[in-house]
Amino acid sequence: MAIWAPQESATMRALAEELVAQAGVARTVVGIDGQVGTDLERVAQALVHALNSMEVSAMAAAAPSPDLDTLRRDVVQPFRSTGAGDGVLVVHGHGVLAEGVRALWRWSLWVEHDDERLAAREPVKIAASAILDVTDPEHPRRNWNDAC
Repeated sequence: MAIWAPQESATMRALAEELVAQAGVARTVVGIDGQVGTDLERVAQALVHALNSMEVSAMAAAAPSPDLDTLRRDVVQPFRSTGAGDGVLVVHGHGVLAEGVRALWRWSLWVEHDDERLAAREPVKIAASAILDVTDPEHPRRNWNDAC
C-alpha cells in the first residue's frame, strides 16, 4: 500500500507560512544549512518560490563562506541597508548554522536525508527553527524533532 506524502510545493508553503508567522518579513534574513549531500540551493529556491507565491518579496543567496564576519559584511548588511520595505533573504550554505554564526538568522532551517540523519540532540538541530527531511526530494517532510 502506498503512503501519501505531500508534494515539495505543499511542504515548502507550510514552512514559508511558519517562517512568516515566527519571524515576519521586515528585512528578514534566513539561514539554511544541512548535511553534506543535501541540495541546499534547491531547498532555498523552493522556499523563495513559496514565499513569492504568498506575495512576500524573497530571494536566495549562496553563502560565500561560513565565516561570521564575511556573512555579515557581504550578505546580511547589504540586504538590510539597500532594500526598502519588506523582504526576505534566504541564505544557504554548509556551516551557516554553526555556533557563533547562527545568531545572524531570524529563522533557520536544517536539511538532512535519511542515510545521514543527525542524532536528535545535535546542537545544530536544536538551534534550527525547523528541520526538513529531503530523503525524497519530490516529497520532503517537516521533521518535528527540533527545539520547539
